[in-house]
Amino acid sequence: MRFFWMLGIVSLSLSAFGQTSRAYLLQEADDYFKAGRYWDAFFRYRECAKLPEFQSESKIADQVTNSSHAMYLTKKFQDYNAMRKYEPAKTNLIELISLNPNDPNRGELPKITLAQGAELQRLAWRQNTPQATADMLKRAIMFYHQAIREGLMDESIAMTIRQCEASIKDTGVTDAGPILAAEPVQNGKTVPAQSLAPVASPRKASTTPPTVIILPSEQGSSTTKQN
Repeated sequence: MRFFWMLGIVSLSLSAFGQTSRAYLLQEADDYFKAGRYWDAFFRYRECAKLPEFQSESKIADQVTNSSHAMYLTKKFQDYNAMRKYEPAKTNLIELISLNPNDPNRGELPKITLAQGAELQRLAWRQNTPQATADMLKRAIMFYHQAIREGLMDESIAMTIRQCEASIKDTGVTDAGPILAAEPVQNGKTVPAQSLAPVASPRKASTTPPTVIILPSEQGSSTTKQN
């Protein structure tokens, strides 16, 4: 009789241990997802979905889908960013951040906005009329202010804005016309960039205008380089 009593205690202990171990699998999947390790998260969530105690939780099935979609968005964002196609890169990144506010690429959002402004500033003096040049510089200023609102703090941005304002005066245009709307500011917090090279002023036309290149690193962050 005592043997069966001890066996029951051991069985209960093993069952409790098994449930604890399986709960850890779900926590591990969540940790992978928050860290942006979507490949690992995808397979860990799938493993959890096969366990009886988790089959009633719709969250796990949703996270299997979210992990797969996050992998797709990350790849699209990185590809477009590498090609300096900033609008689709930003679109994919904003959607990625909406899935995972902790995504390690979230700090790239204001950097892309900065690059959009720098590109407009660089192209401003290629326009056919002073009016078009002034309008493009005003749009560049708008992107620079948006980058600041998105969390990018760098003293060179304020200097660049002043340079654009001075360049508008150089065009002789007193009314630069309406400014086209930019991308809406991403809700939520973004990580400020650690360092940024100042953007060159376009006050004088140049045969080799400066460009802003975003170079992805192994850690999912990037630095902005000026050529």
